Amino acid sequence: MSAVVLLASSVAACDGASPDAAPVSPPAATSASPVPGAPSAGWPAPPLRLPSAGPGDACPVTEPRPWSDTDQASRVLGPGPLYPVADYFVDGVLQLRDEDREQDGTYTKKVRWIGSGYTGPVLVRAARIDAPGSATVTFSYTGEPRDDGHYAVLGDPESDLPATTTVSGPGCYAYQVDGVSFSVAVVFRAAPAALDGPS
Repeated sequence: MSAVVLLASSVAACDGASPDAAPVSPPAATSASPVPGAPSAGWPAPPLRLPSAGPGDACPVTEPRPWSDTDQASRVLGPGPLYPVADYFVDGVLQLRDEDREQDGTYTKKVRWIGSGYTGPVLVRAARIDAPGSATVTFSYTGEPRDDGHYAVLGDPESDLPATTTVSGPGCYAYQVDGVSFSVAVVFRAAPAALDGPS
């Protein structure tokens, strides 16, 4: 089954960029003119429109893209302007280890996000797309749970957001990242870590 993605503007879940593509440069700042910390009720959650993958289909993982500021990250995932840092994935795979497992059986992994060139509200949601399962994203120091995701108002166009991603187990997953002017999907796979692989 082919992945289908309905997104605002000209973005896709698999952007097709090769690892050798030119580094992504932070875009010029855009603003939705919100007041940081403004109530979330004033911004309606966009519909959740994620790609799909059938059982047995290859997971259409989003290719990492080089990031121009190597002090922040070497690679990112997706077209932005809010990016999960690809350095926490291995070839698009979130490595699940025994020490990541919670009491309820889910796995929680550190995945940092970079916001660049945008101020305003953002909502990040996640889900498994190839079978039943669950996924969530939580920013560590800003925002609040809302609409089955994590909502925050970015007041600085250059944001560095410590965060965690929690998944129910191995499988194919996607983030949907929404702001006032964009809606993008980023697909990744979660799998047991190789014994000699990176954390």
